Amino acid sequence: MPENPFYLQLRDRLVTLIETGELPPASRLPGERRLAERFATTRVTLRQALTQLESEGRLHRRNRRGWFVSPRRVEYSPNHDQSFSQYVSAQGRHPHTEVLDVRRQPAPEGAAQALGIICGQAVLHVKRRRYIDGRAVLLERIWLRDDLLPGLAEGDFSTSLWQRLWEEYGLVLARKSLRLYPTALTGDEAKTLGVHSGSAGLCVSRVTHDREGRALEYDEDYWLHDAICLSVEVAIP
Repeated sequence: MPENPFYLQLRDRLVTLIETGELPPASRLPGERRLAERFATTRVTLRQALTQLESEGRLHRRNRRGWFVSPRRVEYSPNHDQSFSQYVSAQGRHPHTEVLDVRRQPAPEGAAQALGIICGQAVLHVKRRRYIDGRAVLLERIWLRDDLLPGLAEGDFSTSLWQRLWEEYGLVLARKSLRLYPTALTGDEAKTLGVHSGSAGLCVSRVTHDREGRALEYDEDYWLHDAICLSVEVAIP
């Protein structure tokens, strides 16, 4: 059997350094020149190995700061009714939410269809950036039926939205429908998360209904692909 290309052998050696803790989670790798010298290889070959590890979610790049070891992924279970802060904190990590924008605007086609309203009807749009252990990992865009939720725009969007809907409006989350697919982070998504355009990501779109069957919220979540693991429990009849 032919031997693996050298960049894959180098990839394996870097994995060993990660798994033995010589390169611990969230640590910054030495510069590419130093790494190339250490492994007696060219920077071109080194970058092949680093890019391979990036595609696997073991490493990530930060704009103008170099290469870093990716922390372990957080697990997100759509079966459980937990906020971002709750499930991140429960896994021993530190969540933070930054509200980037809150405004009323015409509903785009996708949001209107999800919410069951006409395209262009005014909705409340919320844009948030989410952090885990100080690293921006998620851009969240939310469209809300504020015609059914008077005064919602005046509240605090850095906390759990559905906790607010329960406390302020007596609404209870009853059903969620999700779609997820891999994507490339470009444009505003890449800029907001501080990654290179074209970086791998995961899009999770979600429609949330209350007990009366009304679709009140439509989300589009753009995750860094190395930050999340979806965990789903399925009952077998």
